[in-house]
Order: sequence, then C-alpha cells, then structure tokens
Amino acid sequence: MAIFAISFRIGDKTTNYGSYADRWSSVDQAIKESSTGTYWNETTSFYLVESNKNSAGLAEQIDQASSFDASVDLLVCINLSQNGYKILGAYSDKDIDVLMKKR
Repeated sequence: MAIFAISFRIGDKTTNYGSYADRWSSVDQAIKESSTGTYWNETTSFYLVESNKNSAGLAEQIDQASSFDASVDLLVCINLSQNGYKILGAYSDKDIDVLMKKR
C-alpha cells in the first residue's frame, strides 16, 4: 500500500466527454473508488488516498473510470510513500518535473 496526493483541474468547457460539472464529478468518484476506501478530500480538487497501485497505474485507473479529457483537463498523482508521480493532460510549467527529481 502507498499514500498518494492527487490534484486535478477540469477545463471550463464542454467537450465530447461532457460538461465541466460532469467531468469533475466523474473524476471525484473515480478517485474515491480507486482508493482502498481511505481518503481525505476536504479541499477543492485535492485528495490524499491509499492505494495498492503505483502512480501510473492509479492515474490510469482514474482516467479510465472517469470522463477525464486530457485535451483540456490536468491531473497529477504523486506517490508520497515512494518517488513516483504521473501527470495526465498537457502542462506547460515544467517545474513539477524539477521538483519531483529533488525528492
């Protein structure tokens, strides 16, 4: 088991995957269902979860179980127990890669 920090941003537009609200709700539900049942989500679009997957596997499970649209949405899954992380969607600020290498 590992502990992960997950944060996401849903693009404010309707896409083939649904409206902002539909996609947000589906990612929220997919994250909860991807956890062992232990998760914390008291802040907006940020979760701490326990999972038996690695970063890429957890991100993939959330992507597959939701209406996440990588063309406009962004999700980062950071393994706090180990050094793994996975980003889904396009991002321009590459400082995340620099910061993750320093862990």
